Formats: sequence, structure tokens, C-alpha cells
Amino acid sequence: MAISSTLRRVPYCAPAARGLLAAWGAGSGGFALHPRNHVHRHGASSASLFSSLPGLQMSAAAADAQLLRVINMEISYAQKDCRNRNWSKELGESFPFEIQDKDGTDRITLKRSDHKEQIEVDVFLPSPVNKAEVNGEQEDQSEDGKRSSHTDNGVLAQYCIPLMVTIRKGEASYLQISCSSYPNELIIESFSFEPNNGSGDSASHEAKLSNLPEEFQKVLYSYLKSRGISTDITDFMHAYMINKECHEYLSWLRKVKGLIIN
Repeated sequence: MAISSTLRRVPYCAPAARGLLAAWGAGSGGFALHPRNHVHRHGASSASLFSSLPGLQMSAAAADAQLLRVINMEISYAQKDCRNRNWSKELGESFPFEIQDKDGTDRITLKRSDHKEQIEVDVFLPSPVNKAEVNGEQEDQSEDGKRSSHTDNGVLAQYCIPLMVTIRKGEASYLQISCSSYPNELIIESFSFEPNNGSGDSASHEAKLSNLPEEFQKVLYSYLKSRGISTDITDFMHAYMINKECHEYLSWLRKVKGLIIN
């Protein structure tokens, strides 16, 4: 999947941006700075020392102007890459999920009901691949049953999209499958469930996929695919989430600009 030069920068900036958005979303009303307590025993000499620092020679207005120039430049780049797409039209009526997307969040949720099951897929913004794990030759079985090292056309994947699939059966019991979606590849990471069998056992049971028998791993991919979760869907998720990340980054830049101006 082609990603523009601007979007290549966004995933590395986005974790910090998302952290700031999360802090704002928590209703903190801003960030409180906690400077260290300084004891000024030589007030005059200290003032003389700090007045000689180059950074203090710049006026606040000039510093604001510089920051605004950079922010405006980034906004211009992001506006060129962010697209307002009509996903309903692009996907058509055959798309099996309802998309729930709230601005300012780091995820979307795909929902559908099938027979007596409620299926939810939480799809998160792209995350950089942990190169240490890949260089350690940690391989997983992919959807096609082959061993995978997370590559795309022979090139090491630079990002993945985390997924959490929850399949509810009845009021309390559910299956939960944690996945990582790479370009053109879906990897199941772990499998857990919470039974509702009347035995009083309400604890969640989780296992890493690599610890399960190979045949179990294969049928688990088939289990997901029968419920509409396969690379056909995850390829769409990549396009959607990269576009969402661009819009979230653009929104973050505009909020920062508003704070600087005000």
C-alpha cells in the first residue's frame, strides 16, 4: 500500500499527538507544569546568567511566529494528503459491517450480528512495527497457513494495525481474538474466552496463538474468515485507518494552532 511522504511522518508523530488528545479528552482542561523548587541564593547573578542565554533573547512574539509558521506548513501538508472519502459508496452494500467512528479517538469499531452472535472488531490507528521482535526472527502463522516474518513483497513492514475481535454468545460469554494486521497479511496473536456455563467460572482464559497446536491455529483463521474477518476486510482497514490518522493529526495541529493564537 502506497503511503505519501507526509503520512510516513504521521505515524511517528501520532503517538504523542494521540497522548495529547487523550489528555484533553479526559477533561483536564490543559496541562499543569510542575517546575522544581529552586532556591535563589544569588538573585542578581542568577538573573545575569539567564539573561545571557541565547534562547531568552528571542521575544515571545517572535517565538510564537516561528511555531505558527511550522504548524501552518504542517497543516498545508496534511490537507493535501487527507481525503474526504465516501466510504459507504466505495464499499457498497455488500460490506458486512457497520462502521462506528468517533472523531478524536484512536479507533473505529466494526459491528455485525450473525445468527446468535454479536461481532465487534475494534480497529486501532497504525503502530510502528517493533523491529527488535522481527530481527529476533519471531515468526507467526498467517492466514494462509504459512510462516510469516511480517514482510510485504520482501520489504520489512514498517507498521501494523492492531485489531481486537470480540464475538459475544449470549449475555455474558464471549470469545476474544487479538490480531495484528500488516499490509496484505493478518496475524492472530492471542485467543481468550469467558464462559457462561453456570459453573460459576467467570474468569477469562487466554493463550498465545504460538502456544496452541498448529491445527488449532489454522482453524482459528477459518473461524474468523467465516465471520467476515480476512485480508479482504483488513486491506480496507489499512486505507481507512491511515486516512483517519491523517485527519486526527490535522485536527491536533489545528488545536495546537488555536492555543498558540489565543
